[in-house]
Amino acid sequence: MTYLNLHRIKPVVLLAVLCVCASAAGGEWKPLFNGQDLEGWSNPYDWGKAWVEDGQIVLQADRKFFLVADKTYRDFIFEAEVKMPERPSNSGFMFRCHKERNKVYGYQAEVDPSDRQWSGGLYDEGRRGWLHPRSNDPESARAFVENAGGTFQRDDWNRYRIHCVGPSIRIYVNDVLTTDYIDTTDREGYIAIQHHGEAGKMYRFRNLRIRELKAPAAMTETRNDMPLVFVEDFESGAGRWTQTDPNAWKIVAEDGNHVYAQHQQSRYQPPVRSPLNMARIKDLKVGDFVLQARMKQTSREYGHRDMCLFFGYQDPAHFYYVHIATQADPHANSIFLVNGEPRVSIAKERNDGTDWATGYHDVRVVRNTANGTIEVFFNDMSKPIMRTVDTTFGAGGIGFGTFDDTGHIDDVMIWGRKP
Repeated sequence: MTYLNLHRIKPVVLLAVLCVCASAAGGEWKPLFNGQDLEGWSNPYDWGKAWVEDGQIVLQADRKFFLVADKTYRDFIFEAEVKMPERPSNSGFMFRCHKERNKVYGYQAEVDPSDRQWSGGLYDEGRRGWLHPRSNDPESARAFVENAGGTFQRDDWNRYRIHCVGPSIRIYVNDVLTTDYIDTTDREGYIAIQHHGEAGKMYRFRNLRIRELKAPAAMTETRNDMPLVFVEDFESGAGRWTQTDPNAWKIVAEDGNHVYAQHQQSRYQPPVRSPLNMARIKDLKVGDFVLQARMKQTSREYGHRDMCLFFGYQDPAHFYYVHIATQADPHANSIFLVNGEPRVSIAKERNDGTDWATGYHDVRVVRNTANGTIEVFFNDMSKPIMRTVDTTFGAGGIGFGTFDDTGHIDDVMIWGRKP
């Protein structure tokens, strides 16, 4: 048992992105707690006690305090589990927060076992107070409880998941989205866990981990990087997506992970000849962008097995798409324009075909709306497999799918400029 006591991207810049080497932009999951001791954590207070027991961090105090992880984080997905003692008790997960001696302040994901049922709410500790729900607005509180009131399990472990992407803050409790909030006060800070000060009671935390969401290297080196505007790993479902045929898509578990599977043929009939299967991100339009994802083709090989990425989406008859297929011909393995008539290949340069083989592949699409360049990368991010120039459509939606096959997508990240 170990104790810790007391104490906007420009065109010339975007072109540089096209030559960037492969980068683990999404980052890997990293543990914030090693399960054995409190290495990497500190207590900035002159009171409070923390120790490790049975692979858990245990907090105990008779005054409120926070145990703080040593490193700051900017854009990330953070996960942890918490188990609370009998009532009264209260806790929270601090993120992008700040610390001083005997003080921690900033964003907090609420842990509330009381009858109020505000677990998963967003609180600004030491500053503005409640952000969501609003404590002075009964209707806001009622709507929050109606959506999220039953998610917290009073006498069991509860899994929290916090997404911070630019000004977007999303909090999940046991895979239920409880808070979806935009706030620009803090862009970077610490992770911390709270003991509310109920004397003698022990608060328990386990399985704390984080996945940083970093831009490709060339974007950060230019100092004119586009903001990260969307990230999705499907661990909390696909509520932010809309499909041409919902029955053709589902979340599936795969090797301890969750992915979005376009698992069967779609019954959708497009207004003009174009792909039949599409899942599109709701309420997102971008002009210039860098799009990254992991994709796996799950159909048999027949010479044209494919997967598609959609962008510049205006409506069902007006959009671009990239068709990545085994063999190139006038209708396959190219960049296509759908402009109120059957799709037309517009690639000026492309390879002879793309081998999906088995497993997942890294795919990146880079677009510059000012000069019309569109570049497509597959595994090797130093050399595009397709390239063209077209300015038919400006900003638009983004999606994934196949023409008439099946496949999986995961770890979607988009840096871009919204119109």
